[in-house]
Amino acid sequence: MTLLAHHRLVIDQVTNFMSNDFAISDPQGQQVGHIETGGSALGRALMGSRELTVFDGPGQPLLHVKDTVTFGRDRMEIFDGHGQPLAHLVKRIAFFRTRVTIELDGTPLELTGNIWGFDFTLSGPRGQMATVARSWSGIGKALLGHSRYVVDLSPELAPRERQAVLGAVIALDLIREKQQRNN
Repeated sequence: MTLLAHHRLVIDQVTNFMSNDFAISDPQGQQVGHIETGGSALGRALMGSRELTVFDGPGQPLLHVKDTVTFGRDRMEIFDGHGQPLAHLVKRIAFFRTRVTIELDGTPLELTGNIWGFDFTLSGPRGQMATVARSWSGIGKALLGHSRYVVDLSPELAPRERQAVLGAVIALDLIREKQQRNN
């Protein structure tokens, strides 16, 4: 079963130093995909993870997220598995919350969440599309700085919308990582 067919995904960080790799599982714990860090080792050492690729299976890229180097607001690009542009993300200025706008095929989407926790909602013209919650992954993983995200996708989302949601979740983790480096 393809990664995009699932309505709930659990995304667990499996590495932290010099890479930001994740395993993607269904609610029963069966791995259905993974995320690998891209870019040069020198670039990752100087600026952290800036490129991540989601794989639906071995050698089957589903999407690629690239953090564009800018001054000011975070901007990221999401590409489909064939390298074609899928969506653009921009972190907006917001007080006491995180706000990211996503443009998917000319349609504006908004990802909002609180500043203290890690609960987010992705909404579009048809209403709520997905929720993202950071959850407890265990004491050992927490001590190593590993994160776990539970993503609930609306059943009526099209495959491109599901790809954009997964890209937005990856972007959230990149934003969180950059904020931790700057503190």
